[in-house]
Amino acid sequence: MSYDAIIIGAGVGGLSAAALLARDGWRTALLEAHIAPGGCASSYQRKRSDGSSYIFDVGATLFGGFQPGGAHDWVAQRLGLRFPVVRLEPAMQVWLPDRVVTRYGDPVAWQAERQRAFPAQAAVAERFWRNQEALAAIAWRFAARNPPMPPETLGDLLGLARGLRPDLLTLLPHLERTVGHELRRHRLDDRALQAFIDAQLLISAQVPAAEAAWLFGSVALDLARQGVFYAEGGAWSIARTLLDAYLRDGGELRYRTRVERILVESGRAVGVRLASGEELRARQIIAGLPLWDVVRLLGEAAPPHVRRLAQATPEAWGAFMLYLGVDAAAIPPGLPEHHQVLLRYDEPMGEGNTAFLSLHPAQDTSRAPTGQRALTISTHTRVGPWWQARADGPAAYQERKEIWAERLLAAAEVVLPGLRGQIRYQQAGTPVSFERYTGRERGMVGGLGQRPAQSGFMSLGARGAGLARLWLVGDSVFPGQSTAAVTQGAIRLYRALCGG
Repeated sequence: MSYDAIIIGAGVGGLSAAALLARDGWRTALLEAHIAPGGCASSYQRKRSDGSSYIFDVGATLFGGFQPGGAHDWVAQRLGLRFPVVRLEPAMQVWLPDRVVTRYGDPVAWQAERQRAFPAQAAVAERFWRNQEALAAIAWRFAARNPPMPPETLGDLLGLARGLRPDLLTLLPHLERTVGHELRRHRLDDRALQAFIDAQLLISAQVPAAEAAWLFGSVALDLARQGVFYAEGGAWSIARTLLDAYLRDGGELRYRTRVERILVESGRAVGVRLASGEELRARQIIAGLPLWDVVRLLGEAAPPHVRRLAQATPEAWGAFMLYLGVDAAAIPPGLPEHHQVLLRYDEPMGEGNTAFLSLHPAQDTSRAPTGQRALTISTHTRVGPWWQARADGPAAYQERKEIWAERLLAAAEVVLPGLRGQIRYQQAGTPVSFERYTGRERGMVGGLGQRPAQSGFMSLGARGAGLARLWLVGDSVFPGQSTAAVTQGAIRLYRALCGG
């Protein structure tokens, strides 16, 4: 069977690309190995014996890009749909060992809060924050024009040249700088402020200030100001909304369909072979997968330079998750929905020393039984030790899960004292779980760390697989991780294919 395009993976990036192409009349097949759309930005339902149920967000719980001019907003207008989201204010609270910082989206409130929370170098820090906001504003305006980034062809370069504005030239001196460079340039050495910035970058750029590209970091530190949103009914509402539009416009969907090989002939992708042995052909193949998985599916057909790139790319983070059903009484009225916790200044971030908590709003009664709330807690973790524990046997793997669960509960009780006594349901997820349910290599999530050598113009692009008619979308390619970022990548791919 032949199609105009085959899309591998129904994550938000793949779904967005598929829906945009279907709207333009392309004959498309969307192949998903799991039984639901969304990938790492989905939800799952856990039913109880009395018929009630919890809905937990699998991975991503913090969403942006729905504001006017954002990537999701662009797709919504193109497809004629409305995402069921509401903006949250404040965006989150950050719990440091000796203070709490409320991350407001409102710029006036945020300015007052950062000066209150970090008084030691408030005047100097204000110059840093103003520079960050000014740089981010230029970057947001640039992104709103959906530029062909990173440029991969002469046409891309010409397109960028046509879109140049004087303010973009001011970005050039910042291309090789890190956020750490800027902190040193402003002589900011307040430990609490540095820890706050490192923690915020960890969940957006996947690396601390010392490593994070300054251009990307300025945008990452601006996400609350642009808007943080809650998906009503759970994260899967975003994917389901896109899927409805895709099916409405005639797209074909196959669940429980695992791709075994991307077929290549004469240096170009021509189709896929499924685990069932069936072969499907298409004019274009779109892989909504991490780079490592694309190389695996190409096998011997993977270009040597792409194989070397995958081998040289630093291993991405994994996530350890706790999914909790808790008594509503454990949640103080008016508590914000999102919280980031740092337990100790003198220990590395991740591995339970930092944790991210997400609650559903009390008014969304679909997420938990009456009188309860659904709570998701996560921490960054290295994937290797989890696979070693799995190899060491069930007892070692279970012991590691229990240790990490206690670490996350300790972090959660900073925000919600006495939480352990009000837990009614508990389940853990590890990198092993993520590989099983999403198919991602070793359960790595969150995309690549946004260092200068891997960010912006140096990012992997839609043509990064190095073969004609094979396209990439997802958190391995520009601009990186988050549903908004992979949607931006899908728009870039769509415009390359259709010029829309």
